[in-house]
Amino acid sequence: MTQTRTRLISVEEGFIIPEVVDELRRLAGGVPSMKSGPIAGPFMPKLLDIGAGRIAEMDADGVDIQILSLSAPGVQKFDPDTALSLARLANDSLSGAIKAHPDRFAGLAVAPPQAPAEAAKELERAVTKLGLKGLIVNSHTGDEYLDDPKFCPLLEAVEALGVPLYIHPREPGAGLWDGLMAMTGFTVGWAYAVETGTHALRMIAAGVFERFPKLQIVLGHLGEGIPFMLQRIDNRYPFEIGVTGRTPLPRKPSEYFRTNFTVATSGMNFAAPMRAAIDILGADRIMFAADHPMEDQKAVVEEYLAIPLTDAERRQISELTARRVFKIAV
Repeated sequence: MTQTRTRLISVEEGFIIPEVVDELRRLAGGVPSMKSGPIAGPFMPKLLDIGAGRIAEMDADGVDIQILSLSAPGVQKFDPDTALSLARLANDSLSGAIKAHPDRFAGLAVAPPQAPAEAAKELERAVTKLGLKGLIVNSHTGDEYLDDPKFCPLLEAVEALGVPLYIHPREPGAGLWDGLMAMTGFTVGWAYAVETGTHALRMIAAGVFERFPKLQIVLGHLGEGIPFMLQRIDNRYPFEIGVTGRTPLPRKPSEYFRTNFTVATSGMNFAAPMRAAIDILGADRIMFAADHPMEDQKAVVEEYLAIPLTDAERRQISELTARRVFKIAV
């Protein structure tokens, strides 16, 4: 009996539409910058291409399916009306690309957290009408995080639709900016991870997963450092809660992470942390990502394939976890 070939699904792959580029440039006074959108230089042509050129590159690099999402900061810098209009355009554009290449692309919707009720409606449209597979939020919105009760309508919609929420990095919010952005050269490798990991832990600490127990979160970069700190977090949590006199969560912080989070390998396709993540979370909570075009897709695939994994681990991380999380048919 012939065994089906394992397909490589890459789950954190960026795209952008011209209308979002124009609005980001307007906010930046006509000059793209790290604080207002993607770096134009080498990335912009590939971000704009969600057709034949991208597929040719996927073929050359050994990627079977990309799960596409609007590049950070998405629509989260704009006023609510502009953000909602751009979100609809981006979701429609993405849906069109997927319909043109249904065996090569799937996608995550974008919806403006700064307008939670309207965002919930747009997410419902994107999932039920356009066939998108989840929601991407680029960490904070106006320096506010998803643990704030104001965002409950959006989280309620995510849970009710049974799709995952991908929390993607962006530059740190105001409360973290000064300390993290003072170190030149450590922005992407450290500051973004601290920002996004802090966001995730805030959600756990605030009891978000008690209110929304079926809510599923995806974090890139092997969990933004959280998996490797879970034992210490669990160890210190009851002590700190006891000192402060606050009511503890019903479960350990690590239990929420292991049941409500899945991690992607974007930017972290290295042997030692991959093995640690498998030991901590299990391969069924890990899925491959190249972070195209911000990373060199060909080099990333080669790095990933060079990591020593069992056949079962390889198939799980390459394909099976993503199929389950994003409900992608075989």
